[in-house]
Amino acid sequence: MKNTYFIRHSSALDVDEDTLDRLWKEDRIAIHYPQDTNGDFSRGDSRSLNPSDYIGHARSALKRLHELARDGGYVFATYRGKTGGKVGYVSPGSSVELFRGSWGGKNKLQGREAMLKALQVRQSRNLTAEEAIFLTAVQPRQGTFCRWRKVGQRVIALVTGTPPAGLDSLTPDLQEVMCMEYLRTENARIRGLPVLRHTLMPVGRTMKDIDILGVSENGKIISAQVTFKRLSVGDSKLRKLDPYRLQGGATIYFCRCDQAQEINGHIVFPLQHVFDDFCMNNDSGQEWFRLATGTYREV
Repeated sequence: MKNTYFIRHSSALDVDEDTLDRLWKEDRIAIHYPQDTNGDFSRGDSRSLNPSDYIGHARSALKRLHELARDGGYVFATYRGKTGGKVGYVSPGSSVELFRGSWGGKNKLQGREAMLKALQVRQSRNLTAEEAIFLTAVQPRQGTFCRWRKVGQRVIALVTGTPPAGLDSLTPDLQEVMCMEYLRTENARIRGLPVLRHTLMPVGRTMKDIDILGVSENGKIISAQVTFKRLSVGDSKLRKLDPYRLQGGATIYFCRCDQAQEINGHIVFPLQHVFDDFCMNNDSGQEWFRLATGTYREV
């Protein structure tokens, strides 16, 4: 499978609105590292496309751009001032090219010619804000241009128009939401799981040891951890549930395992069962899956 990349065209690019607008309309992605180790920056931006002429982040970013051009891959790009974003495909054997624009005002060089290093994006699709939210919510927090393994399947689906169909189509944050929603269903009851009545905290990132904290129908606390990892002996994530079990509530460990079981008082439940019961065999869950993966326009 081709690699997937994320690139942001933010204020750090320091180009004017017209330059950004042209990049957007012409379906191009670009980086702007104007200083190399050989030229005189006071006389203009570097025109070198050789990564060896740069140092630090500039060298690694330009090297990565050449790798994408050579091998091809899928891209999700955001552009300052544009809602949503853009997905597309860079064909193998593409060339990194110079793209002429104008500096913005961040570095007090407004109006000077800016020489960006750019790639042409094919099969592009402009995403609305609601389509892009499932990508922007989990986009890398640092870096201008990077490999993005986390959402590869989702970006590919948006470019090709082929709806994803597997558990690995869901990023970790959506796997957590899936398990939370599943705990509300009758299928969860049939499988012997406690049924969720209320959540007590936002799902996932805000909590250190658990991903789901809620109250069951019988008034007991449910504490759950969700991971795409395979169950292993002495699993450190499973052990993090121990203090919550001591408080008398139900503790659930959703992971990749062959069957439901109990370990040290914790319910260990296959993540694949959740996906099959909720996303494949439940009308409401199927709708959730289409919406969550951004493929609802294909329905």
